[in-house]
Amino acid sequence: MNKYPLVSVGIITYNQRIYLKECIESILSQDYPNIEIVVGDDGSTDGTQEMLKEYSKKYAGKFKLILSKRNEGITKNQNKVLSLCRGKYIAWMGGDDLMLPGKIRKQVEYMENNPNCYICYHNLEVFDSQTGRVLYYFNEKNKYEGDVRISIKYGTFNGACSNMVRNFKDVRFNESLPVASDWLYWIDILAKGGTINYIDEVLGKYRRHNKNVTKNTGGLNQNLIDHLNTINILLKKYPQFKEEIYYRASVLYRGLRHKIDYDKALRLSLSYRLNFKAFAGLLIFYLTFGKVRY
Repeated sequence: MNKYPLVSVGIITYNQRIYLKECIESILSQDYPNIEIVVGDDGSTDGTQEMLKEYSKKYAGKFKLILSKRNEGITKNQNKVLSLCRGKYIAWMGGDDLMLPGKIRKQVEYMENNPNCYICYHNLEVFDSQTGRVLYYFNEKNKYEGDVRISIKYGTFNGACSNMVRNFKDVRFNESLPVASDWLYWIDILAKGGTINYIDEVLGKYRRHNKNVTKNTGGLNQNLIDHLNTINILLKKYPQFKEEIYYRASVLYRGLRHKIDYDKALRLSLSYRLNFKAFAGLLIFYLTFGKVRY
């Protein structure tokens, strides 16, 4: 197996039994011979744990199961899975996502041939679970590559289930971010000196349904709160990248203009970085309502 370094496929899941079987089958059908599947179930009540026990029995030695008795949240579940991953590489999956043929083999080949690549990601088909209709492709526009500064500046342009990472034992998910801790996790990996690189192929499918954590609820949800808190963590942890952090903070706050006070969001955006879009939006608001509220 020296030719095929061990890959840990880390799956986090909660009450996704109706999707998880398809996810697991897409992993088992990969044309790569050295895989362990580490599944963290966060206290499901829909029969998920019973199904996982059947898989573990059928594929002896292939699965590692973490079957929590109570729900502890996404980030804690991710760290539980991470603690059992022995592979040189980790491929992260949600229990409702799918791998397409060749994904693991192609990512391993890329990372083995590019030892300075610490994160390898690819394009994803985003589809509607109910109809199967393709909604869009995750990286139709944004296909960034580079060092840690790219990840800080442009955020989570790498769809979660597209990522294969080098397994650094001292990099974990920050549990002060209960839902969206993945952005900081990618940054902490790249801060070790490697790059994030892109394979321009659709090698996975991201499922859209009414229980997605990233679903746009129209308000300031926990996903957005975690990203804003990540900004504060980054400023303390990586002050040498202040320019990139301020850029991202400015974009995040500008994006909140329809979720919190419109003018307040734009003023916060401008407080981090002068940018035309926020300035123009604030000017229009002022001309329309006659003053900027404080």
